[in-house]
Amino acid sequence: MNKTTADPQIADEGVKFTVEVGFVDRECIVSKNALAHLRRLKGGQQDFMETYRSFEDQIHSVARRLVVAGVSGTPLVLGAAYFV
Repeated sequence: MNKTTADPQIADEGVKFTVEVGFVDRECIVSKNALAHLRRLKGGQQDFMETYRSFEDQIHSVARRLVVAGVSGTPLVLGAAYFV
Protein backbone atom coordinates (compact mmCIF):
# COMPACT_ATOMS: atom_id res chain seq x y z
CA MET A 1 0.00 0.00 0.00
CA ASN A 2 1.32 3.43 -0.92
CA LYS A 3 0.48 6.49 1.15
CA THR A 4 1.81 9.95 1.79
CA THR A 5 2.99 10.98 5.25
CA ALA A 6 3.92 14.26 6.94
CA ASP A 7 2.80 17.72 5.96
CA PRO A 8 4.66 19.41 3.10
CA GLN A 9 6.93 22.33 3.98
CA ILE A 10 8.43 25.18 2.00
CA ALA A 11 12.21 24.80 1.73
CA ASP A 12 14.91 26.87 0.03
CA GLU A 13 14.96 24.40 -2.87
CA GLY A 14 11.19 23.99 -3.28
CA VAL A 15 8.55 22.06 -1.34
CA LYS A 16 9.69 19.22 0.92
CA PHE A 17 7.40 16.25 1.51
CA THR A 18 7.55 12.57 2.42
CA VAL A 19 6.12 9.56 0.61
CA GLU A 20 5.84 6.03 1.92
CA VAL A 21 6.42 3.17 -0.48
CA GLY A 22 6.45 -0.38 0.80
CA PHE A 23 6.60 0.72 4.47
CA VAL A 24 9.66 2.89 3.78
CA ASP A 25 9.45 6.68 4.20
CA ARG A 26 11.37 8.69 1.63
CA GLU A 27 12.02 12.42 1.96
CA CYS A 28 11.53 14.29 -1.32
CA ILE A 29 11.71 17.83 -2.67
CA VAL A 30 9.87 19.08 -5.71
CA SER A 31 12.16 21.81 -7.00
CA LYS A 32 11.15 25.43 -7.51
CA ASN A 33 11.96 24.95 -11.19
CA ALA A 34 9.52 22.03 -11.40
CA LEU A 35 6.86 23.99 -9.52
CA ALA A 36 7.32 26.94 -11.90
CA HIS A 37 6.88 24.57 -14.85
CA LEU A 38 3.69 23.13 -13.33
CA ARG A 39 2.38 26.62 -12.54
CA ARG A 40 2.82 27.59 -16.21
CA LEU A 41 0.78 24.53 -17.23
CA LYS A 42 -2.08 25.75 -15.07
CA GLY A 43 -1.68 29.32 -16.30
CA GLY A 44 -1.93 30.98 -12.93
CA GLN A 45 0.01 33.12 -10.50
CA GLN A 46 -0.06 30.68 -7.60
CA ASP A 47 2.73 30.57 -5.03
CA PHE A 48 4.83 27.42 -4.68
CA MET A 49 2.67 25.80 -1.98
CA GLU A 50 -0.55 26.48 -3.91
CA THR A 51 1.02 24.98 -7.02
CA TYR A 52 2.19 21.97 -5.00
CA ARG A 53 -1.34 21.47 -3.65
CA SER A 54 -2.84 21.77 -7.15
CA PHE A 55 -0.53 19.06 -8.51
CA GLU A 56 -0.04 17.06 -5.30
CA ASP A 57 -1.35 13.75 -6.66
CA GLN A 58 0.82 13.97 -9.77
CA ILE A 59 3.91 15.00 -7.75
CA HIS A 60 3.46 12.12 -5.30
CA SER A 61 2.89 9.66 -8.13
CA VAL A 62 6.18 10.71 -9.76
CA ALA A 63 7.99 10.49 -6.41
CA ARG A 64 6.68 6.99 -5.74
CA ARG A 65 7.70 5.79 -9.20
CA LEU A 66 11.21 7.18 -8.70
CA VAL A 67 11.51 5.45 -5.33
CA VAL A 68 10.38 2.13 -6.82
CA ALA A 69 12.86 2.61 -9.69
CA GLY A 70 15.67 2.98 -7.14
CA VAL A 71 16.61 6.60 -7.89
CA SER A 72 19.11 7.71 -5.27
CA GLY A 73 19.44 10.94 -3.35
CA THR A 74 18.49 12.17 0.07
CA PRO A 75 16.24 13.97 -0.27
CA LEU A 76 15.02 12.73 -3.63
CA VAL A 77 14.82 15.82 -5.86
CA LEU A 78 12.05 16.03 -8.44
CA GLY A 79 13.08 18.44 -11.19
CA ALA A 80 11.04 19.87 -14.03
CA ALA A 81 12.17 17.11 -16.42
CA TYR A 82 10.00 14.60 -14.53
CA PHE A 83 6.86 16.58 -15.42
CA VAL A 84 7.36 17.15 -19.15
